[in-house]
Amino acid sequence: MSGSVYTFASFSRGESLGFRLGGPGLGNLLFPWARSVSFAKRHELQRINSTWRTVKLGPILRGEFDKRFYSDMFKEHEIGGINKFLLLNTSRKVAESDAKDILQTKSHGTKVVVFSGMEGLFEAILDDSEIIKKELLKMVLPHHKEQAEKFDSDGICVHIRMGDFTVAENEDIIRQGAWNYRLPMKWYVDIVNRLRSEAGYDIEVNIFSDGTDEDLAEILKLPNTRRRFYGSAIADMLALSRSRLLIASASTFSMWASYLGRMPTIWFPGTHRQKLYKEEEAFEGEIDYGEPFPSSLIETIKKESAH
Repeated sequence: MSGSVYTFASFSRGESLGFRLGGPGLGNLLFPWARSVSFAKRHELQRINSTWRTVKLGPILRGEFDKRFYSDMFKEHEIGGINKFLLLNTSRKVAESDAKDILQTKSHGTKVVVFSGMEGLFEAILDDSEIIKKELLKMVLPHHKEQAEKFDSDGICVHIRMGDFTVAENEDIIRQGAWNYRLPMKWYVDIVNRLRSEAGYDIEVNIFSDGTDEDLAEILKLPNTRRRFYGSAIADMLALSRSRLLIASASTFSMWASYLGRMPTIWFPGTHRQKLYKEEEAFEGEIDYGEPFPSSLIETIKKESAH
């Protein structure tokens, strides 16, 4: 291993032992993982397996469907076990910002380029969606892919993030771009009702959420509306990526579903933090209460209603 360069997506401290305590959710974790994949592919480097397994008390205490342990979702086929432990504990660590400089030098010794955090969001991987999706599917265990593939609907998909997200005192906080706030349920209902009006019938609405039925009562009472849950965070993300149209929450989870699926995506004002794909691919943008839909979105709905 002398003189070699490896990449590693770091999620928290002490992860060389194969597990973590707490830490961010799946959407946030995928950013450093994806950047490490992209960099390794571009420079033909080997990667060290990420440490996905974690223990979290929050989802347990809140009684969420998915406890987010991430212990049985992925199997990376890179460097693991004792070799991973040795590389992470004996090699020189290099910050992601210095990665290119390291490749250009001829210094001896083994180096590990460490990718961490979610700064820049998708900026570094905007053009790598096919590679990232391929590598993600490669490491997802078959059971979760099979569950996600059960989702087959021409309807609308709605992602409603609750869990540890805060209820905003007023919508202005969200509109100004603040993170980790629940979106108003009345906004989801407004968008759904107006899309149905454009479709000309009660097009099916599929709700993906970590909230309770009581939390979601206002939208679940709409006709032809049902909850969807496929057993894990990654299965739900992959199912959402199969949507024909996504009404997003203000979360990185929704961003990943949109990035992977490249479908028309509607965002609440102040929450579309980054353009994820080219304009000709599909509509992605913010739509307020009562605001007219762009013609491309109306065409999508009408095509769905013809199926």
